[in-house]
Amino acid sequence: MEIKDNEILQFSREAILQVLRKLNTKIEELKKNDEISAIEILQRDVVSKYEKLFKGLNNEISDDEKDENKLQNIKKYILDILHDNGITTEFIFEQMKLRQELKGNSGAEVVKNLFEYEKKELTKKKYDLLDRVNKVLDEEEKLAMDLKNAIQEEEQMECIYKLQPVREKYRELEEKVMNVQKKLEDVDKKINSIWEYEIYGTIPKEEMLKAFHDTIKK
Repeated sequence: MEIKDNEILQFSREAILQVLRKLNTKIEELKKNDEISAIEILQRDVVSKYEKLFKGLNNEISDDEKDENKLQNIKKYILDILHDNGITTEFIFEQMKLRQELKGNSGAEVVKNLFEYEKKELTKKKYDLLDRVNKVLDEEEKLAMDLKNAIQEEEQMECIYKLQPVREKYRELEEKVMNVQKKLEDVDKKINSIWEYEIYGTIPKEEMLKAFHDTIKK
């Protein structure tokens, strides 16, 4: 099937999305077998390359860059990628048509909404934890002041005894805040990458929701 010049960029975006979808499926399979090192290599050496390519294709292309030679070079490059990944041009055109038909009612919207919900919940959890951290810091400051003002050795020992669990509580909360912050950064990356939810743009919304609920039941 011939790719027209005015279809090259759209075709290229869809092609890279399908390659990323294929890679994402592979990563999910590796996760089931706890093959952490294989996942890291795949994400670092392969996924990141296609992620950058998709980002470039997804950016606005100026009129100067839309000349025939550049478009033909892009097409040739994308066709080579499809060949290397065992994907046909016919399949990409089918996916382009499906994406258009399902626009606004696909799995992409479901996954994006899940990411945004996760971000909202993590943000709430982070601020709840920070509120607890502030209360612990206030308690620690008060005890530190009491220790500074204590004259008798017995008073000093009592303050030190009270300070230990408070400082331990602070360390625990600090670790929890850092973990939540890491998860927040991860979900932000997923939202900003676009491809991590757009790879589901050719799956009907109902099918995606069913798969999601089936996963929860397991």
